[in-house]
Amino acid sequence: MKRSNRRNAFTLVELLVVIAIIGILVALLLPAVSAAREAARKMSCSNNLKQIGLAMRTYHNTYNSLPHNGIYFWGRTSNNGQTWVGSSKGGVFAKLLPFIEQDPLYHQLNMTISGLKNRNIAPFGGSYNNWARFETDYAIAPNGRAVRSELIPALICPSANVDPYVHRNQWDRDATVTCYGYSMGSQQSNSWNNQCPNYPGNLFKTGPSNHGNDARAFKASGVFLRGHWAARFRDVTDGESQVIMVGEMLPHKSDHYINGWLHYNASWVMTVGPINFPIVGVGDPGFSWNSETKPLNPFGCTHFKAWSTSNAFKSQHKGGAQFVLVDGSVQFLSENIDYVTYNRLGDRRDGIPLGEEWKNN
Repeated sequence: MKRSNRRNAFTLVELLVVIAIIGILVALLLPAVSAAREAARKMSCSNNLKQIGLAMRTYHNTYNSLPHNGIYFWGRTSNNGQTWVGSSKGGVFAKLLPFIEQDPLYHQLNMTISGLKNRNIAPFGGSYNNWARFETDYAIAPNGRAVRSELIPALICPSANVDPYVHRNQWDRDATVTCYGYSMGSQQSNSWNNQCPNYPGNLFKTGPSNHGNDARAFKASGVFLRGHWAARFRDVTDGESQVIMVGEMLPHKSDHYINGWLHYNASWVMTVGPINFPIVGVGDPGFSWNSETKPLNPFGCTHFKAWSTSNAFKSQHKGGAQFVLVDGSVQFLSENIDYVTYNRLGDRRDGIPLGEEWKNN
């Protein structure tokens, strides 16, 4: 009987070649898998913004205005005898809770509580945290956590690599952040501590109130202010499809955002700083908490307390960030968009038509 010359096994060289080919295929496949995952996360983020945009518009249809911040009138005191902080009833997202399927949380909030008119009266002392009782008296959610500690999925971008509590360590009491912020547009920002002189804001002379510290429409560039005012649709004279309402933000890149989604002074953002401006945030090399006792703008425009750049729209999506316009549509804007065009998108009444070319930037 003849012996067969047929081989039943691979040689070592052949095995090495096969392994090398598999390695190359895997190396080619991994970036595609990573890109597909990011595309899915980006779509999920877009859906969050669509939900927020719908909630904003439904709120407007219900109350004839977008949700405002706090309850004070304007300036440091108000007609009701309260200061801005002492009379706070939470930020914009607190008002939106019933419109993003968070009714149980909203009903835990005590809307009758208020702080003190004078921040120096004992036992509050000079601490903002104690002065603003609505923000620090722990309304308890059904699961035993403080309402402000609840992580709301619709307010977190799945692409953002953020600690929901930033620098705190009490999971049931500490403030949970959001990755989205409401827009004050091209608001003035050049006469306040920790400002960045490169980006003074108020490009079109429509937002003269410094950092939005006001509650009067004629002082507002965008559709929100830090005080008791938010736009009606009729105030958006440039057109609802031409004005930014909400956009992405990285909470560890701003000292305001660490206060969480419930807070009256956390989620405001301006178009003054360019998209994805590089800020040294919590956890980054070279980060420092300190700046308030230093000379004006001691850390430059990259410090997380340089408000015109730290309170600017940012994301971890490659090349830009996503925004929801007043009409509820979601747009991705390149970080390389023309700066003036970008600020016109932030301004509700600059009066210059933009056309459609900005959507391709």
